[in-house]
Amino acid sequence: MSANLDFEIFSGKTFKDLCREVVHRSENKKDQLDTLIGDLRTLIKGPNDVGQFMPRIKELLEVGVKNDEQLIKLAAVVQRIASAQIEATGGEGAGLTEEDKDKLLKNHLDAVEALKVIKKETEELPVPIPIPK
Repeated sequence: MSANLDFEIFSGKTFKDLCREVVHRSENKKDQLDTLIGDLRTLIKGPNDVGQFMPRIKELLEVGVKNDEQLIKLAAVVQRIASAQIEATGGEGAGLTEEDKDKLLKNHLDAVEALKVIKKETEELPVPIPIPK
Protein backbone atom coordinates (compact mmCIF):
# COMPACT_ATOMS: atom_id res chain seq x y z
CA MET A 1 0.00 0.00 0.00
CA SER A 2 1.48 3.35 -1.07
CA ALA A 3 0.62 6.54 0.79
CA ASN A 4 0.13 9.83 -1.02
CA LEU A 5 2.71 12.24 0.43
CA ASP A 6 1.69 15.19 -1.73
CA PHE A 7 -1.03 16.53 0.55
CA GLU A 8 -0.65 20.18 1.50
CA ILE A 9 0.15 20.85 5.16
CA PHE A 10 0.20 24.64 4.86
CA SER A 11 0.24 27.19 2.08
CA GLY A 12 2.43 25.85 -0.70
CA LYS A 13 4.16 23.17 1.42
CA THR A 14 3.33 19.49 1.13
CA PHE A 15 4.29 16.68 3.47
CA LYS A 16 6.63 15.39 0.78
CA ASP A 17 8.28 18.85 0.62
CA LEU A 18 8.73 18.85 4.39
CA CYS A 19 10.39 15.43 4.36
CA ARG A 20 12.64 16.50 1.48
CA GLU A 21 13.59 19.66 3.40
CA VAL A 22 14.53 17.66 6.51
CA VAL A 23 16.91 15.52 4.46
CA HIS A 24 18.27 18.48 2.45
CA ARG A 25 18.97 20.58 5.55
CA SER A 26 20.73 17.71 7.24
CA GLU A 27 22.95 17.10 4.20
CA ASN A 28 23.58 20.83 3.74
CA LYS A 29 24.54 21.28 7.40
CA LYS A 30 27.00 18.38 7.14
CA ASP A 31 28.60 19.91 4.04
CA GLN A 32 28.86 23.33 5.71
CA LEU A 33 30.46 21.86 8.82
CA ASP A 34 32.90 19.79 6.77
CA THR A 35 33.94 22.92 4.87
CA LEU A 36 34.24 25.00 8.04
CA ILE A 37 36.30 22.36 9.84
CA GLY A 38 38.51 21.96 6.76
CA ASP A 39 39.11 25.71 6.66
CA LEU A 40 39.85 25.82 10.38
CA ARG A 41 42.40 23.00 10.14
CA THR A 42 44.73 25.34 8.27
CA LEU A 43 44.41 27.96 11.02
CA ILE A 44 44.94 25.66 14.00
CA LYS A 45 48.58 25.70 15.01
CA GLY A 46 48.32 24.52 18.63
CA PRO A 47 46.04 23.60 21.55
CA ASN A 48 45.12 27.23 22.25
CA ASP A 49 43.74 27.61 18.73
CA VAL A 50 41.57 24.52 19.19
CA GLY A 51 40.15 26.03 22.38
CA GLN A 52 39.11 29.15 20.50
CA PHE A 53 37.28 27.41 17.67
CA MET A 54 35.68 24.36 19.31
CA PRO A 55 32.97 26.23 21.25
CA ARG A 56 31.76 27.87 18.03
CA ILE A 57 31.74 24.60 16.14
CA LYS A 58 29.83 23.01 19.02
CA GLU A 59 27.24 25.83 18.88
CA LEU A 60 26.77 25.34 15.15
CA LEU A 61 26.31 21.59 15.63
CA GLU A 62 23.76 22.08 18.42
CA VAL A 63 21.70 24.60 16.46
CA GLY A 64 21.65 22.28 13.44
CA VAL A 65 20.55 19.32 15.55
CA LYS A 66 17.79 21.34 17.26
CA ASN A 67 16.51 22.57 13.91
CA ASP A 68 16.46 19.05 12.46
CA GLU A 69 14.70 17.71 15.57
CA GLN A 70 11.94 20.31 15.28
CA LEU A 71 11.38 19.58 11.59
CA ILE A 72 11.20 15.86 12.36
CA LYS A 73 8.68 16.51 15.16
CA LEU A 74 6.57 18.59 12.79
CA ALA A 75 6.69 15.81 10.19
CA ALA A 76 5.59 13.29 12.85
CA VAL A 77 2.62 15.46 13.81
CA VAL A 78 1.58 15.82 10.19
CA GLN A 79 1.98 12.08 9.63
CA ARG A 80 -0.28 11.31 12.61
CA ILE A 81 -2.92 13.71 11.29
CA ALA A 82 -2.75 12.15 7.82
CA SER A 83 -2.97 8.62 9.23
CA ALA A 84 -5.98 9.57 11.30
CA GLN A 85 -7.67 11.14 8.28
CA ILE A 86 -7.03 8.04 6.18
CA GLU A 87 -8.45 5.86 8.91
CA ALA A 88 -11.48 8.10 9.32
CA THR A 89 -12.25 8.23 5.60
CA GLY A 90 -11.67 4.50 5.19
CA GLY A 91 -14.48 3.73 7.61
CA GLU A 92 -12.19 1.65 9.82
CA GLY A 93 -12.29 3.95 12.82
CA ALA A 94 -13.96 6.92 14.35
CA GLY A 95 -11.08 9.27 13.53
CA LEU A 96 -9.57 11.75 15.94
CA THR A 97 -11.26 12.72 19.14
CA GLU A 98 -11.37 16.39 20.08
CA GLU A 99 -8.71 15.67 22.71
CA ASP A 100 -6.44 14.10 20.07
CA LYS A 101 -6.98 17.09 17.78
CA ASP A 102 -6.12 19.50 20.61
CA LYS A 103 -2.95 17.55 21.44
CA LEU A 104 -1.88 17.49 17.79
CA LEU A 105 -2.56 21.20 17.40
CA LYS A 106 -0.61 21.99 20.57
CA ASN A 107 2.33 19.83 19.40
CA HIS A 108 2.25 21.58 16.04
CA LEU A 109 2.17 25.05 17.60
CA ASP A 110 4.99 24.10 20.00
CA ALA A 111 7.09 22.88 17.07
CA VAL A 112 6.43 26.09 15.12
CA GLU A 113 7.41 28.25 18.11
CA ALA A 114 10.56 26.20 18.67
CA LEU A 115 11.49 26.65 15.01
CA LYS A 116 11.06 30.43 15.36
CA VAL A 117 13.37 30.46 18.39
CA ILE A 118 15.96 28.34 16.60
CA LYS A 119 15.78 30.57 13.53
CA LYS A 120 16.35 33.65 15.69
CA GLU A 121 19.26 31.97 17.52
CA THR A 122 20.77 30.91 14.21
CA GLU A 123 20.56 34.43 12.80
CA GLU A 124 22.28 35.82 15.91
CA LEU A 125 24.98 33.14 16.01
CA PRO A 126 28.43 34.56 15.29
CA VAL A 127 30.17 32.74 12.49
CA PRO A 128 33.96 32.71 12.80
CA ILE A 129 35.75 34.26 9.86
CA PRO A 130 39.09 32.58 9.11
CA ILE A 131 41.94 35.05 9.41
CA PRO A 132 45.09 33.97 7.60
CA LYS A 133 48.30 34.24 9.63
